[in-house]
Amino acid sequence: MRKNIRLVIAGLPLIVLAALALGQLPGCGGGGSGSGTSSTGTLRVAITDSPAFLTYSSVHIKVDKIAVVPAGKEGFADTDPGLPVIADFTASGGQDVNILKLHFLQQLLGSAVIPAGTYSQVRLILHANPSTAPYNNYLILASSSGQIALTTPSAQQTGVKIVGRFTVAAGVLNTIMLEFNPDTAIVRAGNSGQYNLKPTGIHIQQIMGDLNTATGSISGMVRSPGFATWSSARVSIVPRSPAATAIVTGDIFSNYSSPGVWKAPFIAYVPPNSSMLMPSASYKVFVSVTGPAGKFLNYSSQALTVSANTDTSVSPDGVAGLELAP
Repeated sequence: MRKNIRLVIAGLPLIVLAALALGQLPGCGGGGSGSGTSSTGTLRVAITDSPAFLTYSSVHIKVDKIAVVPAGKEGFADTDPGLPVIADFTASGGQDVNILKLHFLQQLLGSAVIPAGTYSQVRLILHANPSTAPYNNYLILASSSGQIALTTPSAQQTGVKIVGRFTVAAGVLNTIMLEFNPDTAIVRAGNSGQYNLKPTGIHIQQIMGDLNTATGSISGMVRSPGFATWSSARVSIVPRSPAATAIVTGDIFSNYSSPGVWKAPFIAYVPPNSSMLMPSASYKVFVSVTGPAGKFLNYSSQALTVSANTDTSVSPDGVAGLELAP
């Protein structure tokens, strides 16, 4: 049951989600689903939705190109050959993504064989909007029926820069999910009637395994006591079975919220417990703050059971509270 928070793991980032029968999409760059060579690995990029509250009835973006940024190359231009291209849809006029149709589902955007290593960013190059409707990037409010242009500053030139760490391991298939949270990724600009796309509302989550056909979710709000500040944290979802490792990991980034609380939401999509895909009876959520080292204790949740198409809160009040280290 959904609580008073919305969890978004980023950067990006926590998701193991339902596989659509999509295979390699037209226009996708790179070499399909093979394992690559000893110095390369295959990276698949998919997108999913954290359901918005009753604000929007439709949210669409049109993607021209997807590139990933190796750690240390964050300042490189989108056209730099050092940034691997995962998909290029420019020849076909762009790939439409209907965000609000993707809750408990995902849309595969592309797959490519790229250099192995650590990456820190995904860039979405979006198709430009015309001056009048119909638009390529737009939303429709729940209270109306007309398209409202979704303003995407610099998204046609430098891309929507989605920050979050992930690793491409050599010789294997690697998968990341872009978790699009409409409530935080779309921001109204004052009373102007303009709506802007905010990259920090999209999170990167690395999936340890394949895409799946049935999922539930685990959600919560990570927050610290009092005025204790933190900037980012790593969230992991671990099955409670012998020698289990995390099946989803991602970074979240905090925001200040009165009165004196630093917090960040997350949501992770995972296979239902006791299913063929996940025989474990439960999951646990682990949170570790990136820095400063030693300031906070690591968080560990109670055991959580996940059912298909259902959200499970990380705790009775929806809060994964950080504690100051002694």
